[in-house]
Amino acid sequence: MSYLSSDEEQAIIEPRPVAGFVETSYIKDISKRALNYVKAGFPVHLRGASGTGKTTLALHLAQKIGRPAVLIHGDEEYSTSDLIGGEHGYRYKYLRDNFIQSVL
Repeated sequence: MSYLSSDEEQAIIEPRPVAGFVETSYIKDISKRALNYVKAGFPVHLRGASGTGKTTLALHLAQKIGRPAVLIHGDEEYSTSDLIGGEHGYRYKYLRDNFIQSVL
C-alpha cells in the first residue's frame, strides 16, 4: 500500500494498491473476517507486536472498501478522552475558612 498524502500534517490517508502486495490465504481470511465486522457496523482494532503488518493490513482493508484511513497511534495509557476529547480547564470554588490567626 502506498499512503502518500499531499500534506504531511494531514491525518487522512488515501490507500492505493501496490503491485507487490502478497495476499496469502491467511491474509484473505483475516481480511474477510475484518470486512464482515466493518460491514456490520463494528470497528476493527488491530493489535500486535511492532512490524507484524497491522498498518499494511489496515490500509489493505481501507483500499478494499474504497474508504480513506486514519492512523491513530497509542499505548496502554491512551484513553477515550485522548481520542474524542474530554473536560479540560479548571474549576473555581470559594471556600471560606474560619482560620484563627492568633490564639493570644
